[in-house]
This record gives sequence, structure tokens and C-alpha cells, in this order.
Amino acid sequence: MTSQLNVDTIVDKAGSGGTNVKVANTSTYVSDGGAVTQNTVQSLIKQFSVFDQRGATIGANTAGDTFNTSSQSDESTAVVLVSLTSNMNNTTYPAFNSPHYDRSNANRNYPRIGAGTTCTTSSYKAVGAYVNGNVDDSVMNSALAGDLA
Repeated sequence: MTSQLNVDTIVDKAGSGGTNVKVANTSTYVSDGGAVTQNTVQSLIKQFSVFDQRGATIGANTAGDTFNTSSQSDESTAVVLVSLTSNMNNTTYPAFNSPHYDRSNANRNYPRIGAGTTCTTSSYKAVGAYVNGNVDDSVMNSALAGDLA
């Protein structure tokens, strides 16, 4: 027999507000068009961070908003080592990096992950490469997806 639960709000036992909802690794959601289902847990972003290398926005070498980020280290010009709070399951996860466009130098950014090294299960490098060479960015955004350990 199939069951369906229809509610407007889930609250804790005391009725005082929201509650934690745990979702199993096998949980799925229906696509926007309703044609396919996808794994809910695998589709989530597992880490994100914002880093300021120049101090123009947040403060020199300072982290902005982060999730699952234990630290961010300014390794060299345009290179930030992002360390994770919870490790990834393998080293082949997709990582994304998006430094801001540097209008003052008319540079086009070519963000990349790795800086000549492979990603590890506990960290990756986010790099802001530009047409005129590497420069520190006032705002560098990075994120990753994949399976947590």
C-alpha cells in the first residue's frame, strides 16, 4: 500500500518552529517537467566559498560566505587553497571557480581549478588566470559538487 503525507509545515515536537529533516542517500525528486527523477543528495552543492585577495570588498585575504569550508589560504598571486570541513569521497569531483571580471585592467578571466596540482579529498586550488597574467581578485567564488566521504 502506498502512502502520501500532505502537510503545510513540519515542526518539532514542542511545536515551536522548524525541525531538522534527514534525507536518505536514495531520496529522489521529480524534474521540473515531471519526466525524470534525480537523486536529491547527489544534486546538492557540497561546498562553496567567497574569497577576497585584494581587500577591496571583504578585507584582504578574508573569507566571505562559506559552506563546508574549514579554511582558505592565499598561496600566491591568484591562487587560493580551499580546505574542506568534510572530505570528498574521491579526487574526481567537479569544482567550479568564478573570479570577477577585472575591468580596471581590461582583463578577461579564465578561472581554473588545480594550479598544476590535482584536487585532493580534503582541498582544491581555485585560480584566477587572466589574459595579461595572474592577478589577485577582489572577489573569487568557488564551489564543488560530488560525493562526500
